[in-house]
Amino acid sequence: MWDALIDDALVSGWLAEASIEPRVGGRYDLEWMHPDPYPPTVGTIRELDAVTRLVVETSNVGVLAFDLDGVAGGTRGHSTILRLTVTLDIESSTSPLSPRAQAYWLADLDQLEALLRGHPVDWANWHRDHLDDWRTYLREVEAESVYRAGSHPT
Repeated sequence: MWDALIDDALVSGWLAEASIEPRVGGRYDLEWMHPDPYPPTVGTIRELDAVTRLVVETSNVGVLAFDLDGVAGGTRGHSTILRLTVTLDIESSTSPLSPRAQAYWLADLDQLEALLRGHPVDWANWHRDHLDDWRTYLREVEAESVYRAGSHPT
């Protein structure tokens, strides 16, 4: 799984068109291929602990921290758990990451799983292959946001 986070071609197969220098201080630039127009992301690798942790500071999507932990199980006797943390500098600590962005991250992680099984994203057919899943995630995230907003103590 580690290579799918630091190899240009593999990252391009699940997240975005990528240009990566896999070293601390190296670039981690992304050209988003999702249907929503979004400006390119210029990133710098802040931490790189081979096979366990990658932290990227970006120009427009926050700080991305990928943490990987090996666990027993899976078809080959071991598996990897990936934890993605997105940290944004926002004015209000109560402002959530937008539901659309959350839905894209969830879809992206599904796309990573598919890549690891030998099925990279066909970006030309993203709408056909992934839009329904993304819409489902968006509905779920929006419903959760409404629930959280309605459950704050007054």
